[in-house]
Amino acid sequence: MQTFSSHCVLPADRHSLSFTVTADFSSEDLRNDLSCLKKSLEKISQWDIKTSTSSGKKLLEETDTRNKPTVSKPRAKDLHETHRQAVSESTRTLGAQVSPGDPHTTAVGFETRYTELVAIEQDPRNHKETEHELVKTGRIHEELMKKGAAEKCERIWIEQLFRKSPVSVNPVNIILVTGMAGIGKTTMIQKIMYDWARGTQYQRFAFVFLFKFRELNLLDNNETQMSLTRLIERHYKYLSNDPLKEILQKPETLLFIFDGLDEYKHKLDFTQSQLCSNPDVEVPVHILVTSLVSQTLLNGCSVLITSRPTALEAMDMERVDQFVEILGFFPDQRLMYCKNFFVDNALAAQAFQYVKENTILYSMCFIPSYCWMICSVLKRHFMTPEKNKSKALQIGQWLCEAQNKELIRDTIGEDLKMNFRSKTLSDVDCTVLAALASAVVENLKNFTCQTHR
Repeated sequence: MQTFSSHCVLPADRHSLSFTVTADFSSEDLRNDLSCLKKSLEKISQWDIKTSTSSGKKLLEETDTRNKPTVSKPRAKDLHETHRQAVSESTRTLGAQVSPGDPHTTAVGFETRYTELVAIEQDPRNHKETEHELVKTGRIHEELMKKGAAEKCERIWIEQLFRKSPVSVNPVNIILVTGMAGIGKTTMIQKIMYDWARGTQYQRFAFVFLFKFRELNLLDNNETQMSLTRLIERHYKYLSNDPLKEILQKPETLLFIFDGLDEYKHKLDFTQSQLCSNPDVEVPVHILVTSLVSQTLLNGCSVLITSRPTALEAMDMERVDQFVEILGFFPDQRLMYCKNFFVDNALAAQAFQYVKENTILYSMCFIPSYCWMICSVLKRHFMTPEKNKSKALQIGQWLCEAQNKELIRDTIGEDLKMNFRSKTLSDVDCTVLAALASAVVENLKNFTCQTHR
């Protein structure tokens, strides 16, 4: 008879778990003990070390970093380093508009501006889209806030997307991330690429390849069919044919990211007869995507696809290992975004207090793109000398007319389930609403031009 004891302490919150496994050569006793061990492991897997403290996240980062893939051949090592540097260069800044509606952009440091997004796990087997994406996301936020369940929801950190449960035997290879327009899907992808290039996350992958469905649409103009090796070479010109073939021989160390399925003009066909298995064979690009997801092409590789909810019917949900929905910002993230945006703590506090006291704007701020828009307008307003504010207020005052308040209430207010309890709008209210309206009109014009090109 032998007894084995184990004591586990998590540095995140100092909680501990002790368990003892006693085993002899009786198969029945051994089976019972293994069952107890499995339950203990399940309990460990349920601990939310990702949300406890920063030390919990650090533990996850250290664990992930230790799982670096082996790149043994000298030529592959050189390409690995070249690729890492190229990805790092392309992701270290965010292209931000100077102000809403302004076509000019300025580079902002990614690390200084990025704010953690809230994402939750969903069941891909039970997914069914029956309501407008904006209404649905707003409803989920409202339910979580009312029940006080925001801290208890099945939140998943981006760093955990590819981690399987300790008690699961199946790897997590196919990840689908969904969320409404402007909720942060593309920014999340940049965060993944950025962290991989820095060597702090996702180090199980030797190479990470990003493709945007919007850009894949343009390939039909020149090449209607393409091999996977050719597709990679087009996007990453430093990866030539022979070394690339060596890289593709280890599919378990590869991550393919396809961003914006809702923008793709082709329908994904997962019919078995339409799939391919050879990375050198030329097929329509959408066949390459479905073959990677189906694992007939580069079996063992990982694939992450982002999409608005409206395009999820194009996916075969049975093939999805991890289904995640981005909810945007909870209150804590809204405050953090203001601090990151303004840098100046006093100005950030002033802006956030104004937004928090305005039910309309605060409700809209769960969407990161709206949060940016509102902060941009407030920054410009707060930094404009008083004598120059009169012109900006003229348009805003037009919005303050009684009939226009009704218009705002019946459109924006109705869609976002907002309630205009006060008929009094301040000068700042007028300025912000005027700028938001102007930006929306400008964005609609740009969208119309793009869709008719």
